[in-house]
Amino acid sequence: MTLDELYPITKNVISSQQRDNFWFQYFRAVPLWIKLESQIFHLMDSFCDEYYGAFWEYCVLSNQGAFIYPALVEKEVTLFNPHNGNEAILSPEAVGIAICLIVFSLWSFKTESEILVERFYQLRDYAIQHPESSTIFHLID
Repeated sequence: MTLDELYPITKNVISSQQRDNFWFQYFRAVPLWIKLESQIFHLMDSFCDEYYGAFWEYCVLSNQGAFIYPALVEKEVTLFNPHNGNEAILSPEAVGIAICLIVFSLWSFKTESEILVERFYQLRDYAIQHPESSTIFHLID
């Protein structure tokens, strides 16, 4: 049994009262952290023809990571990544994981932020154990 199997990373959706401090608490050390949320929304809009906005859930991970995902009515949505030509059908949570991984990666290079690199790897570790792992990584690779 591997360490990941013994101690899987868990997700906790934060309450509405905690949402106000989410970005500041987990990303304040990232230059221009205030723009991360809008970049995530924009990327979602450009990757998903079916997306017309949604309420997003804010999640923290047991490994200190954090991400958001759209609370869509649909159980699955299709995303197309124009940068690599890959398409995937994902649950809303997996969509958020994929979109956040892409934005965290792009912004880590843009800002040279070590904390954003750390947040990327924390989310990637959660994505590795996710039931839709292979589809998430197909979309973003």
